[in-house]
Amino acid sequence: MNNIEVPVRTYEHLSTGFVCYEAIELARNFTAGGLAHPGDPFGNVFAWLWETNRASAVSLFADLLAEAKRHAPEASKEVMLADLVRDLRFPLHNTPLSHFSVYQEVETTLKAKVPEYFGGRTNI
Repeated sequence: MNNIEVPVRTYEHLSTGFVCYEAIELARNFTAGGLAHPGDPFGNVFAWLWETNRASAVSLFADLLAEAKRHAPEASKEVMLADLVRDLRFPLHNTPLSHFSVYQEVETTLKAKVPEYFGGRTNI
């Protein structure tokens, strides 16, 4: 694997753009009756972050949820935390996180930590 060093501010810009794009696609597909599938690229990035910096992985997930909610068309059902946590397993299919016992830890952590990004609300 080739690694490159990126300044923190540049990484933040890349991460923000990536999350916004994936959230728009997620919201579009979810409103069409699809799964709350965040896409394989998101799954790959999330899995890497989970292994290297779990707090950043949780933050990235919370950002994706917030952006998906923001981009959902008015007439459609909004993506909820439970939907996104349930369907995150699909883009993790090529990662070690896809194993049932490991995914249970991911699921438990996201359900516990993501509400903190929304003022402690649990109806997200």
